[in-house]
Amino acid sequence: MSAPVAPLDLARVGDPRLRERLDRVRELLAGRAVHVLAPSGTEGSTVIDFLLALGVGPITAHDLAPDAAAFAAAFHRTHPWLEEPARAAALRRLLGAPITLHYRGRYLEGIADAGLVVLPQSWFRHPENAPLRAVREQVPCTSMTRLFFEVAPGPVVGVTGTNGKFTVAMLVAEMVRQAGQAVVASGNDRTHVPALYALDRLTARTWLVLEVSNRQLVDLAPRGRDPRLDEVIYSPHIGVVTNLAPHHLDDHGSLEAYAAVKASLLARQGPGDHAVLNLDDPHTRAMVGVTAGTVSWFSAAEPVERGAWVAGGRLWVRPPDGPGGAASAQGRPARPVLGLRDLPLPGPAMVANALAACAAAACAGVPVEAMAAVLRRFRGFPYRFAYAGTFGGVAAYEDSLATNPAAAAAAIRALGRPFLLIAGGWRRGATPQDFTPMVEALQASGLCKAVLLIGAAAPVLAAALDALPADRRPTVVRAGTLEAAVAEAARLAGEGDALLLSPGCESFDQFADYRERGDRFRALLPQLGPAAPDPDGGGDRRAPGKVTGN
Repeated sequence: MSAPVAPLDLARVGDPRLRERLDRVRELLAGRAVHVLAPSGTEGSTVIDFLLALGVGPITAHDLAPDAAAFAAAFHRTHPWLEEPARAAALRRLLGAPITLHYRGRYLEGIADAGLVVLPQSWFRHPENAPLRAVREQVPCTSMTRLFFEVAPGPVVGVTGTNGKFTVAMLVAEMVRQAGQAVVASGNDRTHVPALYALDRLTARTWLVLEVSNRQLVDLAPRGRDPRLDEVIYSPHIGVVTNLAPHHLDDHGSLEAYAAVKASLLARQGPGDHAVLNLDDPHTRAMVGVTAGTVSWFSAAEPVERGAWVAGGRLWVRPPDGPGGAASAQGRPARPVLGLRDLPLPGPAMVANALAACAAAACAGVPVEAMAAVLRRFRGFPYRFAYAGTFGGVAAYEDSLATNPAAAAAAIRALGRPFLLIAGGWRRGATPQDFTPMVEALQASGLCKAVLLIGAAAPVLAAALDALPADRRPTVVRAGTLEAAVAEAARLAGEGDALLLSPGCESFDQFADYRERGDRFRALLPQLGPAAPDPDGGGDRRAPGKVTGN
């Protein structure tokens, strides 16, 4: 789908069920004073576009930018999914729209009298939004994610979890597409076109596949005193929870609270819905009591009654009996999908992602042949443990989105050859104990030749690595910058080695975000030596920057 330049045109919507849902939203919002937070961000601007297309108003928007110039700069920064000319046009359209725009000096003015407040997913991280904690208990609130669920006329697949959720969501979407079914898919960050811009392609037979973050889930359940808003089901037809590890605890206060937010994806499922859960993860295994739907499991350790598992070096799947749930305990007969050696990306994390995707795709009626075809050509996505090429005989893997130690540990365990690891960056209040998953993975692997540390967390990570036994401890180099780390890798790496960027930290000390870090890593790789041709032509390297659909 090309990036939208013109306003949303709901006149193009042809599906009767979608028109009915849009009419219902229009009726619910008629006469309400709607307040939208963060219009300079993707979520805020998209919701305003949507509300204007519905004819809803009046609309008041609140932004923390101090003036128009700062607002424009923030808009350009948060809309990378739009090409520059389209971004400029969208900004002009927003600034010229019939809305009241409050900058920082009048931020949240009049919001207590709102008829509806539209919140972005990270609103609670800003101290300026503290007054909203009281307001949201009295005033109905919604979000762009909730609008996806309200208007989607067909089945929705929602995928959440600490790690792997984007990869699983895109694999499921591609499997559904491979099976010949209509599908629209979108991720949750600012590189992805929001699914509301695909409304003209949604029908009752179109699958909508969404990556859903913990921050999106915070406001997914109905809140505020309006029983009409409580009527809408905010859980997907197929809900997937990939895994759970300590992450975003500064958002939620405890691992238990974080797990409860993730489980809320399934809380409003009905008997005709499906939950896909990781049997090998104790936190996701405990979510079985949250859903009223049929549970399918995935496991790399043991066979399951319904879902996907590994046995005899092959990936197997057993779908539920039918679209409404399982009539028998074991569903349909089990069928092999493909051998683990046929997965182009190595490691347990890839196996887990493939299992989760197959279990979810089976709930959508996808045949195993389509699952296998997608998995055989999958080479990863940029920033998410992707093969970045071979240079000077060194295979490079870029995993810049591994912004937490658990994600980096998964990448470390994936490599079955000697490798060098680039790690570090920024982590709030970092302690050596935070990096225990990475240390344990390095000890179990025994294949890491050197750890090249970058960023502000380098001293803390170095202290964590001191816990490794001397005979399992790689060389530790405090390179400081990514440029210096790659230069050091060029000196230390040998033919047949691998180089892995999997930081285990966020990027904000040296880069704008994980994308800039990953792009810079790829740009530096020719320093390792000449690039080798990819013997299979590169496989499926679809960039995760658009709403995809057919």
